[in-house]
Amino acid sequence: MLTRMLLSLTLLLAACAQPLPPLPADLVRVTLDSGTRADMRAYRLDGELVRQLRFPDLPPGTHELQVRYQFEVPGGMSGLGQLSEPRRRTCILGIEGELSAGEHYRVTAYRLGWQPVGYLEDAAGERLVRARVIRCGPGV
Repeated sequence: MLTRMLLSLTLLLAACAQPLPPLPADLVRVTLDSGTRADMRAYRLDGELVRQLRFPDLPPGTHELQVRYQFEVPGGMSGLGQLSEPRRRTCILGIEGELSAGEHYRVTAYRLGWQPVGYLEDAAGERLVRARVIRCGPGV
């Protein structure tokens, strides 16, 4: 019984970790990379809400991508002189760029103090466009 449950769990987890299918030559793929201790998800594509964690494969051309980037910031001093717990900060980052067919792009982000910094990079890791911060807050 235990063996059967472990096998089922293993198969379920393996199905979730499948690599992305090959990219058709007439589409563009944009992946997200937020590093450790942070979370980045697709938010809007050309003004429309994205109802997935990542962007779908896109037709080539100019696109406006927005991501929801959540990261941890250090806590401050409380009224009693004690250091408070770290908090999560959520920001919406926007990137507009010309995307070419058959290419892989990546949105990367990291925090610099309390502010996020993000870029659109090509497959070689070259920074193409810097993201603009649309808004930030504790639960944006």
